[in-house]
Order: sequence, then C-alpha cells, then structure tokens
Amino acid sequence: MYTKIFNTSIVIFDGKTDELIGTATFKLTDESEKALLNLLNYNIQPSSLTLLEVDLYNPSPNYTPPIPYSPYARKGTIYALFTDAYTGNLVPVEIQLNYNARARGNTTGNLYHFESVEFGDIAITSVKIIY
Repeated sequence: MYTKIFNTSIVIFDGKTDELIGTATFKLTDESEKALLNLLNYNIQPSSLTLLEVDLYNPSPNYTPPIPYSPYARKGTIYALFTDAYTGNLVPVEIQLNYNARARGNTTGNLYHFESVEFGDIAITSVKIIY
C-alpha cells in the first residue's frame, strides 16, 4: 500500500507523431494524488487527472505552446516517489499513459509554465515499480 506521492515529473510526447515535447515538473491536486494512489493500490484506472504548477523544461526545439482549453493527444511517462505505508520508504514508480491534455491557465504569460493542466480520456499502458 502507498500513502503519499512526491517528486512528480512527466516526459511528454505528441500522441499522434510520437515527437518529444519535453519534460515537466508538476504538483498533483489532492483528488489526482488519490487517483494515482488508487491506481497503484487497487489497480483502478483514473478517468482524469489535474496537474498544478506545470513547468516544462528541456522542451524540444519544435515546441509550440498549447492553446488554452484545446485538447491535445499526448503520450507520457510520469515519474514519482510513492511512500510505502508499512516501511515509510520512498519507492520510485513509472506510469506510462495516453491521454488528452488541456492547458487551463497561463496567467504569467510564460510559455513554459501552466497553472493547471487537465488530463482526460486516460489509458494507462504500463505501471512499473523501480527497485
């Protein structure tokens, strides 16, 4: 069983061309953290996730900022540390998924930062615990 998630990041690819978009760090809403914990603990696939304070770094040279609220087909690999409920140890986990992404907020005007991004139509393709 896992109880908490830390150090979240995602490597993002275009869902149609498989072209690398970049890597981003982010925070999870409480609801999204619970959804990912349910994925690992009970194999319940999330229908949606909301990422907060998404900061894209190492963008591909062809990176084009998304239009807010428009859906984009994406593939990604989420990397995170999950807290083991019994030992308290942080366990590295890799989650591969296909999804539609919608950027919801970019009030700063920074092309590499979004206040929130919603993932919908999620299909989990792989979950790996890295030992």
